[in-house]
Amino acid sequence: MSGGGRLACAGLLATAGGRTIFEGLGLDLGPGVHALRGENGIGKSTLLRLLAGARPIEAGRILVDGIDLARAPEEARRRLAYVPDESPVYPFMTGEDLLRFVAAARRAAIGPEVAAMVGAFGLERHLRTRFDAMSLGTRKKMLVCAAWIATPPVLLLDEPSNGLDPEARDHLAILLRRAGCDRMVLFASHDEDFIAACGAATVEMRALQKSSDVRT
Repeated sequence: MSGGGRLACAGLLATAGGRTIFEGLGLDLGPGVHALRGENGIGKSTLLRLLAGARPIEAGRILVDGIDLARAPEEARRRLAYVPDESPVYPFMTGEDLLRFVAAARRAAIGPEVAAMVGAFGLERHLRTRFDAMSLGTRKKMLVCAAWIATPPVLLLDEPSNGLDPEARDHLAILLRRAGCDRMVLFASHDEDFIAACGAATVEMRALQKSSDVRT
């Protein structure tokens, strides 16, 4: 699966403990690399979880490549990949388990591009390591590799450079730049150097607060 790469939403609401995190939020992004910026607590991670279908929609609408996330969640999720800041993987799973699980869920093979990423990130020796025995950087690299399986047209990443060594960080920037040629990449980051290395257009959370129309 590849090509397309459009993500849109309008009127999104997020609350927590009776507090409104954001309200009436909208965006419309096509192919390219986009960096989500804003101060801590403004809701960047919450927004990414909503867009990925990892958090229930309270109000508003999300379209993943024209597919309504609420009306057709399975079809919409097949068109995106999400790399959270913290690893949600079961601690007993190995790196190899994760890649096979994601490939099975996407009904796809672990193709040569993903195999090349595993090699470039130096992950071969960690394929049989449990996640609870991996460093933060190794877990992040594994999640990135899994996100590339089946080349979904929408990529969402939360602080993807966190925990990475400089060489891995530079390689990830190259991968994101390439992905942005025909896919929609949106990541949250405080790392200005990484944002620049990715050639990302910046998206300010403050500017998304007003609702925008979403066209099917």
